[in-house]
Amino acid sequence: MTSGAKTKPVPNGKVSASADQRERYLRDLRLSLTDRCNLRCQYCMPEDIFGERFRFTQRKDLLTPEQLVLLARTFVELGVEKIRLTGGEPLLRPELIEIIAAIRNVSAELDLALTTNGLQLPPRASALYRAGLDRVNISLDGINADVASKMAGRKINPGQILEAAEAARSAGLGVKLNAVIKKGVNDSEIIPLAHACRERGFVLRFIEYMDVGSVNGWSPSDVVSGKQIRETLNVFSDLTALSPINPSDVARSYRYEDNGLEVGFIESVSRPFCGGCTRARISATGELFTCLFSQSGTPLKPLLSQPERLRAHLAQRWQARDDHYSELRGTSAGSMIRHEEMWRLGG
Repeated sequence: MTSGAKTKPVPNGKVSASADQRERYLRDLRLSLTDRCNLRCQYCMPEDIFGERFRFTQRKDLLTPEQLVLLARTFVELGVEKIRLTGGEPLLRPELIEIIAAIRNVSAELDLALTTNGLQLPPRASALYRAGLDRVNISLDGINADVASKMAGRKINPGQILEAAEAARSAGLGVKLNAVIKKGVNDSEIIPLAHACRERGFVLRFIEYMDVGSVNGWSPSDVVSGKQIRETLNVFSDLTALSPINPSDVARSYRYEDNGLEVGFIESVSRPFCGGCTRARISATGELFTCLFSQSGTPLKPLLSQPERLRAHLAQRWQARDDHYSELRGTSAGSMIRHEEMWRLGG
């Protein structure tokens, strides 16, 4: 690390990566296990572009389990406290259980989570928990089957996704459901989604439709803001804003006054949270992305045989970080930025 750079102690007694150019410390890692997915969601991999002939990355080009664990260990040494396993769809990675167990062995205190569409979750939930996974976030963009299927680009049964959430909870995993809302497509599902989660006691997080990548046809007119969603939810109860547990939390949490259940809002478009972003992302092929809206990644595979050099490179790369795209959205500077596709960098 550069001499004189600001550092911050971390729980394991080591020193974290230096603060970046905006005084943000590295605390969270999104680690993609595969770019493969069994859905074609409108906001990520629209069917008209990623059809049946589309070819994902070959297995031989993905990070190996050993490389994934090395990266996890190195990031923990640099101050990471939370690792979220992503994709694509991470449940499609054959060695998933072994990878989770090995990452858990890196640190017993690590907050280890996984984001999934839930289609293959029920028979694996108990094994995931036993391997050391703490939590799952499950994507569900509608309760009406036709609407949910339109968003997913494949025919899905929302009832089965809710059953998957129940199975995960019964296995001991923490569970949250995520819903991306796109105006004119599934904004009619705000109330049904909220009702289903209130009825079952699940935390639901509404996500503003974002301009991740360049192929999802994003337009500001497609966005339903978090504020608009909260106003819609008032039919159930007043909502009270909760103080964030961590300053880097991306979801703004509220509590229903009538039953105390939490509901969250990820508002990257209407209320950017760049100032508190402490996340790095690693693609399934080993590229480092320092922002969800990055233009390109930094290949790390050449450094994986040299752990000390890898650690120094990551620290230096974080120190140089100045990403704040969501604050630039709508400006001339922001309009010139071409984003990497979300399915490639791990969401």
